[in-house]
Amino acid sequence: MGDALKGLKQVLLLQEQVGHLERGAERQRDEIKALGRDLIGLDKRVVRIEAMIEFAATRSAPTANTAIEG
Repeated sequence: MGDALKGLKQVLLLQEQVGHLERGAERQRDEIKALGRDLIGLDKRVVRIEAMIEFAATRSAPTANTAIEG
């Protein structure tokens, strides 16, 4: 009977450990989803910054109509 109780106790402890692992995996899944959303947001910001840089570069570049005097 003692071995049966030890075995049952070990099964219960293993179930508890599995529960902890499952909760940890759920937290990691949620964090990965949040990181994915953050990454999409950063990507959109980078695209806007690149567009502003390109716009500024085209506005400050000399045009073909500008005559160089000298």
